[in-house]
Amino acid sequence: MSAQTQGGREAEILDMLKAMSPDELRCLARKLDRSTMTPSVLSWVSAQRSLDLGTALTMFIHAEPAEFNHLEKEDVPEAQRRLCAALDALCQRINCGYYLPAGEHPLDDVAPVAAWMKAQDEDDRSRRKGRWRFTPAVVAPMTSDIRRIVEPRKTAARTERPGLFRRAFNQQSA
Repeated sequence: MSAQTQGGREAEILDMLKAMSPDELRCLARKLDRSTMTPSVLSWVSAQRSLDLGTALTMFIHAEPAEFNHLEKEDVPEAQRRLCAALDALCQRINCGYYLPAGEHPLDDVAPVAAWMKAQDEDDRSRRKGRWRFTPAVVAPMTSDIRRIVEPRKTAARTERPGLFRRAFNQQSA
């Protein structure tokens, strides 16, 4: 496929993506993988404010970044540099809180993200530096097994007896 034909196809895909609702875009973004995700598509989709943290992490994992994580930027093959640059931006957005966790959109599979975080910890212990590092506190809401159970607050039933302050104020006014 020529560069011009590929560029026209990418423009066509971007136009289609721009016409999608936020829910449609989120569903599609979670299905993209390295074979279907061009750098332009990854860049545009990841820049959308309608994405949630789970979708952003899913896109990152589906891009299969591990093979480039420990390479110097200049050692990344030319054909993959735009993809890596798009992943750089995605990682930065994740770490700065651009995407919010959404309880209604959890990770489809926690294991790959947990494995990435574990490998990141192993890199720390061995003093090895990966290109893409996630801030654990930012990723934790999506990988934690802790579930918040919010119980309605119980209020004491009103009795006919006035409270201490009410009694004190009533005595002063009498």
